[in-house]
Amino acid sequence: MYSILVADDERWIRKGIIKMIDAENLKIKEIYEADSITAALHEFQLHKPDIILSDVIFPAENGCDFCEQVFSIKPETRIVMISAFDNFEFARRSIKYQAVDYLLKPVSKEQLNQVICQCIEQIKKQGIKDKNAFSQFLKTESQESDDKKENQMETEKTSEEQIETIMKRMKSNLTEKYTLTELAAECCLSEVYFSSLFKKVSSMSPMNYLAHIRIEKACELISSTNWRMVKIAKQVGYSDYQYFTKVFKKEIGKTPGEYKETIRKEFEND
Repeated sequence: MYSILVADDERWIRKGIIKMIDAENLKIKEIYEADSITAALHEFQLHKPDIILSDVIFPAENGCDFCEQVFSIKPETRIVMISAFDNFEFARRSIKYQAVDYLLKPVSKEQLNQVICQCIEQIKKQGIKDKNAFSQFLKTESQESDDKKENQMETEKTSEEQIETIMKRMKSNLTEKYTLTELAAECCLSEVYFSSLFKKVSSMSPMNYLAHIRIEKACELISSTNWRMVKIAKQVGYSDYQYFTKVFKKEIGKTPGEYKETIRKEFEND
């Protein structure tokens, strides 16, 4: 459904134009009218009609100026200028602001409805164009979003592979000194993101994982050697024996000595 604004300073002409419009067949739902450019601009801003049928000459006002104002506010509006004067300058200015036609009075019913039909066809085409443009926009946005997700997944996959490499190195080099800052920098990641990904891969934070594999190796050495606890502590990366004992108890629930005694009793019982 469409709407039309008829602007002419002479009432009988306005009413005549409105009467000629085949509103039902053209699916015109609303027809507004104005007797001056000021009133026409007010009606336009209030209702934003799809089509404007406007006289060119008004007392102290110019229909082409109105056409220019309409174009600046809603350029997709279809405008038809109607004049009693075959004036090239008026016609040229009308075309400049995308007027669909420049009709000379008197206008026939057939001529009027034909140009309104032309306006409607242009509106429909513009609607399809806008719809296609919007669909293309959505398609592009969706593609960009998919590409972004794919790139993010690839980046995350690469980072996870780097973390797995670091985990292997930590396991084979327990005595090396590791810091969260250095490990994150190695993967070119922030400490927070590195810790998050590390936890995703290992179910532990980087430092908890390091403590876990060190104590795991310490348990293995306690069970398979007669080394002194201080030597075992250094072998798994702890130069401070007291700290080693603290971490060991936190991980196992027993001190290294208590754990060794438990292992000895298990052997004796076997």
